[in-house]
Amino acid sequence: MNHRNLIKLKNENKTAWNPKYYCGHWGRICGKKIYSSGKHEIKIKIDQFPNSKNEFNRIRLGVIKTENRENFIKNWNREGTYFFDTLWDGNWEKKKLRTRKEKKENGKWTEKKYPKKINLKKNDIFTIFLDMDQKKISFKINEKNLGGWENLPQKVNFFAELWYQIGEEKNQITII
Repeated sequence: MNHRNLIKLKNENKTAWNPKYYCGHWGRICGKKIYSSGKHEIKIKIDQFPNSKNEFNRIRLGVIKTENRENFIKNWNREGTYFFDTLWDGNWEKKKLRTRKEKKENGKWTEKKYPKKINLKKNDIFTIFLDMDQKKISFKINEKNLGGWENLPQKVNFFAELWYQIGEEKNQITII
């Protein structure tokens, strides 16, 4: 299942709930599988990442607290999200790549910017590692470890969110 042809799922175990709700120029999926114990890897292949010449260029990959899953999709409520975020930001003349990890717990946002810019490229493999026994999430691009967050909720679901420019509504990531 995909949303406006942005996200492709290769494995039926990674099926996603995809709402009819649509706002602006983005696609979002939220996995049906609940992670509550054990260690897990979610691998995402980057098929294309929009370049700095376009206005909306963002990829968010992470997890959402299971009990907030539907509210997250339908009402944009990000409570209980833990994710990696990369985007081209700024006006047309001064675009810059911004890369960070973020979380929202108890109504409070926490953001940590990466000191070096991380530019996703075609065929990069982005991996989310979940250790639900330790309640930790970490991120990796190819062989580069990007750190993560601790104190995850008891139950989480994977999510992917992509923003794009009109006319670029082709596949951008594949969940493998």
